Amino acid sequence: MKSRVLLLLCACGSVNAEPWPLPPAVDDATYPSAPAATAKPAPTNTMYELMGRLEQLQVEVQQLTGKVEDQTFLITEMKKRQNTMYADFDERVQALEKKLEGSNQAADGTTDEPASEAKADAPAAEASKEPAPAPAPAPPQAKPAEPKQDAASAASDGKQPYQHAYDELRNGHTSQAITEFKDLISKNPNGEYASNAQYWLGEAYRVNQDVESARKAFSAVVDNYPGSAKVPDALLKLGYIEMEQKNPAKARDYLTKVTVAYPNSTAAHLAAKKLLLLDESKH
Repeated sequence: MKSRVLLLLCACGSVNAEPWPLPPAVDDATYPSAPAATAKPAPTNTMYELMGRLEQLQVEVQQLTGKVEDQTFLITEMKKRQNTMYADFDERVQALEKKLEGSNQAADGTTDEPASEAKADAPAAEASKEPAPAPAPAPPQAKPAEPKQDAASAASDGKQPYQHAYDELRNGHTSQAITEFKDLISKNPNGEYASNAQYWLGEAYRVNQDVESARKAFSAVVDNYPGSAKVPDALLKLGYIEMEQKNPAKARDYLTKVTVAYPNSTAAHLAAKKLLLLDESKH
């Protein structure tokens, strides 16, 4: 009975109780929809900084390239001046050697002069004892013959163009010197200055770093002018060229020829030093 009474009381209470308030309804249609999540773009300032840095690097590379080109040009000019100075030195050494040879020959000639003069004085003294012959009638005066151009004067004609070409080489005008040396050789291949012109033609090619033409020019000195004083120098320069071209065997052959065939020349002393360098490079 008690349980039934309790059930009835609970039912009556639930009927008479007030309902719980519900939360207010919200209309989501009135609010804008949230944007979809997207990646943020890179700031514009960063792109400008990268572009500016790239341009700066390009400018620096251009400046470095210009400096390298300037240094290359200076090195080339220094090599040309060095070769020209060496050529001038070589020419002066050759001139000194010729002067020494001339002075030695003059000294030998002066030692023989007293004896020849004594022999010449004896017949003159004997002739003075004999009566002087009657003066012969003077021959008719002949017209002076026109002087003939001998070999020495003909050779001197080639001296001026040779000297001019050599001066061009000394002043660094190698292209002009090459043209003038070639012209001199073609016009007078057997002249007094032909062998020297052929040698300095090789030097001019060497200054211009034309290795093959220099090799041919120096070889022409040896082949075409075997009696020239420039042959040992030409052989020496052929040895230098082969050393520069990393051909030690050929270089040794040329340098050895200089020391064996021309042992007392300046070129032989220089060749001996180069041969020592070749020996040291082996070890």
